[in-house]
Amino acid sequence: MKLIPTDIYDKDGNMVKIEFHDHAGNFVIESVWDDQDPQDAEHRDFFRKWSYKMMDQLGYEVQV
Repeated sequence: MKLIPTDIYDKDGNMVKIEFHDHAGNFVIESVWDDQDPQDAEHRDFFRKWSYKMMDQLGYEVQV
């Protein structure tokens, strides 16, 4: 199944999670940010890569 990722941020601009939806717009799964991690570009990039890898390991294909 192909999934579309959406970064979700709080009102202060901090990443909260990545939601993954199918092509019909139905929610499938999410990756939740560890609030102990720094909110910088390097950590966000790592989190995205890690999340996409986890989706792949679960048998999903992430469309970026």
